[in-house]
Amino acid sequence: MGEILRWTANIIGTVALIVAAVALALYFWPTSQVPIVAIASVSPVIVGVSVVLALACLGATRAWWRVGLAVAVAVAAIGVQAQYFAAADALSGEPITVLTSNVMFGEGDVDQLARLVRDNRVDVLAVQELTSDEADRIAASSIADDLPHGFVRAGSGAEGTALYSRYPLSDEVEYQRFVFNQLSAVVAVPGRGDVQVFALHPVPPTIAPQWGSELGRIDEIVHDAPENRPVIAMGDFNSTLDHARFRQVLTGGYRDAGEIAGVGWLPTYPTDKWFPAMVGIDHVLVRGLSAADVTSHDVPGTDHKAVLAHVG
Repeated sequence: MGEILRWTANIIGTVALIVAAVALALYFWPTSQVPIVAIASVSPVIVGVSVVLALACLGATRAWWRVGLAVAVAVAAIGVQAQYFAAADALSGEPITVLTSNVMFGEGDVDQLARLVRDNRVDVLAVQELTSDEADRIAASSIADDLPHGFVRAGSGAEGTALYSRYPLSDEVEYQRFVFNQLSAVVAVPGRGDVQVFALHPVPPTIAPQWGSELGRIDEIVHDAPENRPVIAMGDFNSTLDHARFRQVLTGGYRDAGEIAGVGWLPTYPTDKWFPAMVGIDHVLVRGLSAADVTSHDVPGTDHKAVLAHVG
């Protein structure tokens, strides 16, 4: 290998190693700063690509101690992500099927949403970015027959949120001092009893200080639910499992349904670009329940995939 080529490979490999190490460190950094949050969203991809590049370049130049560091970063990254690929407890009792969908300013295809509800016999549906027109279309669709009980707070733009249920709702709450509507209700599930359900949608991290504060308030809200009651909290959290600030919600018995089911990486956004969905910001969280068969589904007209989960 020529001296210039060796020097170039050394520089590229070293920079790639540093990038991989920094991207891995962001997994543990609970910041609300926009650039850092954005990088953390895709940090597994950054770490993977950077480690491969570092190993190739540094291995070619026989920079063995830096190769060792690259291997150590790779092992640490695998350790962090492996937990999301290991399925946990099986469901107990009759499962509750839930679906959450961000319909992007009321542009989501209601017919497709209705098909998902009917084909999967969904019990509870959470909708974000629900406009009055979209709510009217849902009311005129088969969703109204399948899920006759609703707690609907439509709005303009991204504000609106709704819960639709196969079973009666009670104790409906709309939480104040959020930019978008945040809702909860108690669902009377036959054979299981009362289940607390949340439909949540904090602001995106582009509104950095408010993103962090709203996640903090959501943390408080879900943890205020009675401890003897199972909880399902679903929606567009504008956060991934690689955001330390979001993982702070996953304490006190709360877990991500996808993690429990061992589905690993479940990207849901964006779906309206030339490239595939890259980040998983739509979630179903549970407390006092397990989860299985967590999947994502295309809904034409929106920039999010819907997330379907069986919990119980």
